[in-house]
Amino acid sequence: GQEATTPETPPAEDAKEEPKEEAAPTADELLEKSVEASQSMKSFAMQADIKQNIVVEGTENAEQNIDMVLDSEVTLEPMEMMQNMTMESPEGKVEMKQYITEEGIYMLMDGQWMKIPQESEQEIRSSLDTTAAGPKQQIEQFKSIAKDMKVADEGDKYVLTAEVSGDNLKELATSMMNQAGGDPQTAAMMEQMDIKSINIVYGIQKDTYLPTATDLDMVMEMEAEGQKVTLDMKMKSTYSKHNEVSKIEVPKEALSAE
Repeated sequence: GQEATTPETPPAEDAKEEPKEEAAPTADELLEKSVEASQSMKSFAMQADIKQNIVVEGTENAEQNIDMVLDSEVTLEPMEMMQNMTMESPEGKVEMKQYITEEGIYMLMDGQWMKIPQESEQEIRSSLDTTAAGPKQQIEQFKSIAKDMKVADEGDKYVLTAEVSGDNLKELATSMMNQAGGDPQTAAMMEQMDIKSINIVYGIQKDTYLPTATDLDMVMEMEAEGQKVTLDMKMKSTYSKHNEVSKIEVPKEALSAE
């Protein structure tokens, strides 16, 4: 595209600066390049750590913590995924492994492999769509708040940070929640949520402009049956193996679980 011509910095500024210093790119430029780069991405691995802390005021059982760790490998053509999930909540610990492939969806739970019946596949596949679109979709979402983002140069990556407030909040939170699974229940809940704050840290690899990590910290409040509920959600995702995941292989023992 056209390079925007920016007026030269006035000489007074220059005197203080090291002449060899290059201006860091703007958040807008970085996000633009990042969108472009992620369009040609064929595969990636993602590790996500999601911690939710829910506090209900005025009840006996006031606090609830839900921790989820996701470890995924995703290929985009064909769109397939392997995912390990561990979830800890007051109800206990759940561990699950799933393979979403063109041939079918296989799940390992409590030491048992099972093949998901075809009629239940759609729901799981749509969650794959959101994961696969993850990096790209996130960058698109961040573009709406690019003007609030600070850019730091950290060696081999650029780090963008933003503390989102005001009108940007609801819009961003809704689109992020949609990405986190987009079920109607969550959407309805979002409607009633009063979002207090969103903090974002987003890392972009310098040489490839591909995402390295996203940290989200979101605090929300809502009234439920006259009680105030506060939800603090911290999501840390790291991306790796860009274009290195060649094929999602379903383990042999899963295939015999037809």
